[in-house]
Amino acid sequence: MKWSVIALTCQHSRNLHAYEYELNVRQKKGLIDADTLVLTVEDPKARVGSGGATLNALLVAAEYLSAKQGYTVVNGDALTNASILILHMGRDFPFDPCGRAFTSLPATQTIGDKYGGLLCNIDSLFDTVTRKLAGKAPPGVWVCSTDMFLTVPQHSAGSVGLPLFA
Repeated sequence: MKWSVIALTCQHSRNLHAYEYELNVRQKKGLIDADTLVLTVEDPKARVGSGGATLNALLVAAEYLSAKQGYTVVNGDALTNASILILHMGRDFPFDPCGRAFTSLPATQTIGDKYGGLLCNIDSLFDTVTRKLAGKAPPGVWVCSTDMFLTVPQHSAGSVGLPLFA
């Protein structure tokens, strides 16, 4: 599965740069494909909820994909073959400045020969959604909260047979 866009939503603009940095580190290390457009998107207003944040992130992704394909306005054709992952940061987390998603877990992760290091919840979620759930899915939009631990049986329908942790 290659994502066209990964959009991480957040409530406050003060967190955008930290989240963007964390996602860029993962992209440079190979966890996220180099061709994937990585976006951090602030919610359009306070308490918009996950539905409003999802629609806003999808609009921003459509704008970027449309511009990338040479359109001067948002064009639905830009979404035809796009695979978009929208991750919601959720509420503030007082125990880690980057929120629940980037809290280190007591585990390590190695993906191929490029990415290795402490495992954060967002790494686990990304790997589970990408490899186990969306592995054989057609283009579309996937939405996931980063406030949870997501586990899926190893041999699920979308599984490509790769272990979650090496």
